[in-house]
Amino acid sequence: MTLPETFKIVYPAKEKGGIARIEEVPLVLPGVNQVLVKIEFAPLNPSDLITMGDHGYFFDRNPYPCGHEGSGTVVAVGQNLKNPFKVGDRVHVAELGTYGQYVLAETEYISPILGDLSFEEAASHYINPATVYMFGQKLDEGKHKAAIHTVGASAIGRMMIRYFKEKGVKLINIVRREELVEEVKKEGADYVLNSSAPDFDKTLKELAEKENATISFDAIGNEFTNRVLSAQPNGSICYVYGVLEGLELQKISIMELFKGKSVSALLIFPYVDELKKKGVLTQYFNDVHKHLPTAFKSNILKVFPVSELKEALEYFNAHPSQGKVLLKPN
Repeated sequence: MTLPETFKIVYPAKEKGGIARIEEVPLVLPGVNQVLVKIEFAPLNPSDLITMGDHGYFFDRNPYPCGHEGSGTVVAVGQNLKNPFKVGDRVHVAELGTYGQYVLAETEYISPILGDLSFEEAASHYINPATVYMFGQKLDEGKHKAAIHTVGASAIGRMMIRYFKEKGVKLINIVRREELVEEVKKEGADYVLNSSAPDFDKTLKELAEKENATISFDAIGNEFTNRVLSAQPNGSICYVYGVLEGLELQKISIMELFKGKSVSALLIFPYVDELKKKGVLTQYFNDVHKHLPTAFKSNILKVFPVSELKEALEYFNAHPSQGKVLLKPN
């Protein structure tokens, strides 16, 4: 296969409030423990929108390429591969730059697409599925029997409903609008609460105590984290993994901390890097991907070519929680 000398890739906006840009850069061939993947599809995620804007400090690569995950085909391999791949292999990719036509990745960050999963279905394999699986490991570590999740109608929320049910863990799901309550219940949710209801805080506390929801996962932040923590039983923990209401926590009550409760950040990126250092990342991804046809299945809403990035972002923002929007770089 003849490879091009250059390829197109998306980089973040250069200025605050700007739009991510498409640039043409030289194609670099793989070196030690690297493979080159031609990207077929890559999903838009909230975390991608954050890092496409003003928050590049999440990564030490500057400028860093956009896109955290995708699917594609191996088109070149380097030397001394830690995991065996060959040209033509269909793979998942968990590496920065998947909004580009090609991605250079170490072999621990790619994995084979299992069975007859399509490239479209295989694209959303990391950000949401691996995060939900990480949540499941936190459940097991703490022997928690019930949990709270603050964005129950999201794609990750729907995965959590299915996966936690498989694990026999009760999940209290929070949504922001009344019309989402019945929609999320249809996913098989145990409980769904509307955070704008006047009795929300009282009902959440009653349910958290009834089910002993000693762990929570919050993607909102700001003052909402403390509302969740206040509802949980003594000795609980709240993991913050998103920043939908800004990058700061507000009004965390010291009285709640005196009750043995705690707040901790939990992000998939450093978690995965730590698994790689321990030499267990490949097995982790293999375990995650077994669930892609079932609990971690994603609903594909629409596909845009990367050349229509602006339109894709507008569509993504206009259709929250309705399914995955995919980019097609090639």
